[in-house]
Amino acid sequence: MTLPRVTLVVPVFNGAEHVVETVESLLAQTYSNLQLIVIDDGSTDASWQLLAPYADRCTLIQQANQGQSVTLNRGWDMAEGELLGYLGADDLLEPTAVAELVRAFERSPEHVLVYPDYWLIDQKSRRLRAVEAPAFNYEDIVLKCVCPVGPGALFRRDVYRRAGGWDALLRQIPDYEFLMRLGLFGSALQVRKLLASFRVHEGSQSFAVSSEARTAEYTYVMQRYFARPDVPEALRVARPRAEAQALILMARLHLRAQRFVRGAVCICRAIRLNPTVLLHLASLALLANGLVGRPLHYIRQLRMNLIGRRRKSL
Repeated sequence: MTLPRVTLVVPVFNGAEHVVETVESLLAQTYSNLQLIVIDDGSTDASWQLLAPYADRCTLIQQANQGQSVTLNRGWDMAEGELLGYLGADDLLEPTAVAELVRAFERSPEHVLVYPDYWLIDQKSRRLRAVEAPAFNYEDIVLKCVCPVGPGALFRRDVYRRAGGWDALLRQIPDYEFLMRLGLFGSALQVRKLLASFRVHEGSQSFAVSSEARTAEYTYVMQRYFARPDVPEALRVARPRAEAQALILMARLHLRAQRFVRGAVCICRAIRLNPTVLLHLASLALLANGLVGRPLHYIRQLRMNLIGRRRKSL
């Protein structure tokens, strides 16, 4: 039986510290019908020089800096695969990841996307904890702003063409906005295996302090989504709930950046839209994360470093 062609795109911007490890994890895949496209998006460090030795095993492209969304869209538009995916330049895949995700697709051809559980790893690739990805519930994605899909996901190319690529105007949440559109065309399948690793460090987008412009992307995303004619009516009438939850997420980013007044304004606006929004533990947890998430990460990192030093001294 012919294996479906899979294309994975790796966007790289100043990824010299980890990109070799990332590419090696992709070249170590047990799945044979795999196309790798690695695009250097105007790096000013040694990323391109480090990638050069892999030119015979993957497609290497160098371009002026255009951002992650434009870079991924370029890779997917030139892809040969029936199934598409991407991996951040500092993330990893387990050797059997692609094979197991393709197998899941073959068992459930009605789904448009598959995604696995994953590890959180630190700067030195040490495993911090396992993440059991949330189940795919489209109502939760829209109304609770849940983004269940982490690293390692694959989706169908025909659905990508119908939904459109990542929004080039977004820097903070292009993956979430893409998932909102993709979910209008079908459901996703969760693979309950730890098949990828997501790196958490101060420079990573999910951990770094977000600018005011990036924080405001939630407002833009909600406005664009609910302007669509194909939004289910049950979700359309619940728009205030979705916008209130988006404001809670904006408040979290403001609090993380110590913009406390702006954070408070977002919380007040959220309450006006949905008076019960702060009665949900999930909302309170998000706000608490905005206040203490970064300090807790530094404490965990310090603890890991101390453990590593002790082991070396033994």
